[in-house]
Amino acid sequence: MAWGPATYEVKYQGPTPRVLRTESNGAHSGAGWATRDAPGPDDARYPEARSFRLLDDSGVPFVHVRTEHPGSRGSGQPAVYRVDDHYGAPLGRVTYRRRPSFRVRRARWTLEPVQGPHLRGHRGRLVWWAVWWPTGLVLSWVCSIAAFMAEDDAGFRPPRRVTWRDGSGRTRLVFRGMSDRYEVRAGDTDPRLISALVALHQSFDPSEDAGAFGWYHV
Repeated sequence: MAWGPATYEVKYQGPTPRVLRTESNGAHSGAGWATRDAPGPDDARYPEARSFRLLDDSGVPFVHVRTEHPGSRGSGQPAVYRVDDHYGAPLGRVTYRRRPSFRVRRARWTLEPVQGPHLRGHRGRLVWWAVWWPTGLVLSWVCSIAAFMAEDDAGFRPPRRVTWRDGSGRTRLVFRGMSDRYEVRAGDTDPRLISALVALHQSFDPSEDAGAFGWYHV
């Protein structure tokens, strides 16, 4: 089934964050209110553990995201998240591999739908990382110290753009870090799965509107 191109963004003005899908004709659809499940025993032990649902405007959940493997940044083991529909049927998996500590490697996001091509995206372009490492890292420390002294949350952030491509190299989904907007180029991935990926990605790399720790840890 084809859904067509669309854009996604997360709105933080309400009591809970809202994933909003906008069609190419400007119509809004597929909104999902992100709601955390009750904290589990792994939440304190594993910072990358996630368990939440997306609810429609009537309060009915249509997506459930939960952790299959919490991963480890120190060892480079990725975190794996299962995405189910409201009946518990699997829609796909999302794998997140953080950049290992003290290693020059980009974080990677992999989307594996039950039906459709697998998509893989890395955080930031190599050219911007090459610029950021020698200059931006030092500048980010200076900004962080200045923000701490001013009791502000502002800071200088590393490259954030993520471009998800399929096995043939075709661009399917793009996250633009400057605008915090997600652009779906090909409409053959279930919008529920895209909404889950957007909410999950924003829990790790939130916009400034979400606060210092993101919507999941508020």
